[in-house]
Amino acid sequence: MKTEYAVEFYFGVRPVKTFNLYVTAIFLSLAVNLLSHYTKADKKNLWAIIDEIGKKYKIKLINTLILSVPELLSGRIDREIDKAIEEYNSMVELDEPQPPVFTETPEGETPLGGEMRLRSPWNKNSD
Repeated sequence: MKTEYAVEFYFGVRPVKTFNLYVTAIFLSLAVNLLSHYTKADKKNLWAIIDEIGKKYKIKLINTLILSVPELLSGRIDREIDKAIEEYNSMVELDEPQPPVFTETPEGETPLGGEMRLRSPWNKNSD
């Protein structure tokens, strides 16, 4: 008598079942629509909150859902880029913008005067 064992081995992350993904998507969409309707909250912001909860608590169903819907994925990418820019700006001291350098010669060949110049402050060349 031969005994068969069913062993499933997954490399990396275990795949999410499609049925569970669809059920989660239906319930989350319903919740977002109801909250948006009764609280007048923006649906995009509600999905952003759901996405942040999914990332923080490592909920595979929510993360898979966000990655599989193009609109939600583009929202995640935009938020990640904005967060990276804010993080970069907080680490780097940005120089204050300098006004352009204006020079003029009051007396000149014409009745209006001489030469007038406007140059960038980082250009040290006086010509």
